[in-house]
Amino acid sequence: MTRIKRLAAAALLAMSFTGQIARADDGGISFGGSPHLMGAHASVAMKDEVVTMDISDKLIKVDCKFLFHNDGPAAVVRMGFPDQGQGAAEPYEGVDIRPTGSNLKATFRTYDSWVDGKKVATKLVPTNNRELYWHTKTVSFKPKSDCLIRDTYTLEPGAQVTAENGMYQQTYYVLHTGSSWHGPIGKAEIIVKFAPDVVHGPINLRALSSIPGKDVKHLKWSTMPANTVIYEGPVEPKVEGNTLRFVCENLKPTEKDDVHLYYAFRMLHNL
Repeated sequence: MTRIKRLAAAALLAMSFTGQIARADDGGISFGGSPHLMGAHASVAMKDEVVTMDISDKLIKVDCKFLFHNDGPAAVVRMGFPDQGQGAAEPYEGVDIRPTGSNLKATFRTYDSWVDGKKVATKLVPTNNRELYWHTKTVSFKPKSDCLIRDTYTLEPGAQVTAENGMYQQTYYVLHTGSSWHGPIGKAEIIVKFAPDVVHGPINLRALSSIPGKDVKHLKWSTMPANTVIYEGPVEPKVEGNTLRFVCENLKPTEKDDVHLYYAFRMLHNL
């Protein structure tokens, strides 16, 4: 099996972080050393997040809006948004050969960030795990106040190729990094919009839990209806035409809440 994989996600982390791949909520990461995800911030909570993913045949555009509230004194937080380092499949083999400066590359084509409407500079920081890089920024929270964070990024869609069963595409959004903040996420809304030439409406929705062994690569993707989407997430999404909408409240997310989406490679249906 030939494997080509790109991951889509957004993550806001606070001051410490333990690594995985790029695709999640902004989280709080540590200062110094190899950044790792914090257990929970003492006073900064994520009140609300709205993530919109626009999926076309050649590009995925993601717009993430996070409303935070600091219920304590003034706080300085290092935030990290995860990305995947290029060449992540190749181990370091005991030698630190991580690139630096302009040679430091990750999978996002673009990444931009704003704090309370003002665009801010970010820095791409590798970790000891080549699969996990962070787009970092330092945010100052005033006491007893809200702060609006916005992150946007683009990346190419990913695909899995199987010799017997055709090709399917996939994308991810990781919610569990949002657990690095104080208390639960007040409300989380993940909106996934498929371009009509990728998945046309109405979507034929299937839960990953209904697939034997949760193993999508053994499905007959070459004969799958072109409007099929297989999902895994914190709740069953609402379907509106070619849009999926995941909505949940008071969520302290774990890995089982991460959104995974799989859909037929439309080109196979156009041959």
